[in-house]
Amino acid sequence: MTSNRFPISFADGSVALAVHARPGTDLPAALRGMGLTTGVATVVLVGTGSRPSQLSRLGPLLEKVVVRVADALRATVVDEGTASGLPALLGAVRERKKAEFPLVGVAPDPGDDLDPGHTHFVLAPAQAGAIGPWVATAADALAGGNRSVALVVAGGEPAWAAVRAQVAAGRPVLVVSRTGGVADHLSAALAGRPADERAAPLARSGRVHAVDPSRGAAHVADVLRGTLVREEGDGAVVVG
Repeated sequence: MTSNRFPISFADGSVALAVHARPGTDLPAALRGMGLTTGVATVVLVGTGSRPSQLSRLGPLLEKVVVRVADALRATVVDEGTASGLPALLGAVRERKKAEFPLVGVAPDPGDDLDPGHTHFVLAPAQAGAIGPWVATAADALAGGNRSVALVVAGGEPAWAAVRAQVAAGRPVLVVSRTGGVADHLSAALAGRPADERAAPLARSGRVHAVDPSRGAAHVADVLRGTLVREEGDGAVVVG
């Protein structure tokens, strides 16, 4: 089953393309129908429910890590596309930096709370109140055989389900320590320190890894980039 694209217009004059997704939808075809390229390096940003106090200091991290790496590698970035929280912050940073990478929001249908800084949307039915499984599915469809990684930054209560969905999809999860919330609990569990009991099974999955931003945003960017590229035998770096 295919899904036809349609425009979403925002009050600020911006327009994004969107598709509806349902079980049985040929999502790769639907994404290509919006002009997106599949089989590309893909970054999933996870940070649902981050507190305003956390968001106020995350802008530089998003700019120097997510925006810079995505633009350099011509990657696609996927998140929950909301007009608040981390997705809205990323959309604003992307616009301010005039970045060119596609920013795809995966949000509950009918899409009542969407960020105008996103370029594309996938509107899907939430599962048990969570959209995380559809975010993982959209990332799979975009990446195809290419590499993908989930980047966990801060995150409130809903982020637990989002992280579990990425682990269940078999995607490597990179946790930015010292950003608060779920990210800090996961970092603590990985280091063997006390943490929320939900962090332990995720840490044991072998999919979750922590990176310390105290070493600088460039270090975090290098680690993220390293998960999305591989070295050819002649030393050339290629995405894939």
